[in-house]
Amino acid sequence: MKRVAVIGASGTLGKIIARKLLSMPEIELVQLTRNTSLGPEGYLVFEPEKDDWKKLGHIDILINAAGIIHESKDAEFEKVHVHLVQKIIENRHIIGDPKIIQVSALGADEKHPIAFLRTKGEADSILIKQANTFVLRPSIVCTSNALLVKKFKMMFDISKYFFNHAVLPASFLKTRIQPIMEEDFADTIELLCTRNAAEPILDLPGAEQISFQWLIDLAGEVRKQKVIALEIPKNLVEAVTKNFISIWFPGLINYDQFQLLFKDNIAEKKSIEDFLGRPVKGTLEFWKKEFAKD
Repeated sequence: MKRVAVIGASGTLGKIIARKLLSMPEIELVQLTRNTSLGPEGYLVFEPEKDDWKKLGHIDILINAAGIIHESKDAEFEKVHVHLVQKIIENRHIIGDPKIIQVSALGADEKHPIAFLRTKGEADSILIKQANTFVLRPSIVCTSNALLVKKFKMMFDISKYFFNHAVLPASFLKTRIQPIMEEDFADTIELLCTRNAAEPILDLPGAEQISFQWLIDLAGEVRKQKVIALEIPKNLVEAVTKNFISIWFPGLINYDQFQLLFKDNIAEKKSIEDFLGRPVKGTLEFWKKEFAKD
């Protein structure tokens, strides 16, 4: 029996990890969250920066699934991504020197110009200097009601008021991404709990490289609504997004999300397929199913 603790267990990826680990009879799962309202629901409320780590007891594997895609008054990239990792290393010996599995992001780089990927990269660089530590860098994980799907549906709904036209920044449609299915991500976590990877950092891309243009075309077919893109200069849209939309309508898109829309997020899939011992799964049916939902 291995005792596994998951930091950020109430988040999107944390829930995927928890579901997989709960299905493994040889795992005793400790689900950690900062959300005090979730305490009675099977979570252990834990503030890594403030609480005594002795309350966790002996841990065999510590999975850090904490992360944010945009900053707020109470959650900054540096604090959530970098400072948390430093705290984990500082207190590792107190909980039995567990194996550490860090859930990072595909494209993380400590020199990246985008703060989200830069701070993820900084945290990864700190961790891989430690023994028995592994970093997983998943692409967008295909989960039900994923944020990307919601954003595309919102764009389609708004376009109806403009005769099915959507104003988009130039070059956006060409951006390529390589989403990975939830099952592949979860299976990777399961395997890494039972054996080590060949390298300390493992990229987790999906089967296909797809563009935003491909997603719009597919969504149009599924929803029977053809959207006509009106491309305008990126710098104009960026200024409006940064100084107006991010402030007054963050539910549409915030500046951090906007910056990520123009960076290809792709990688070779050989390493993850070698580790899994099988091909990663295609995502076409996932997109069709999600775009078909009301």
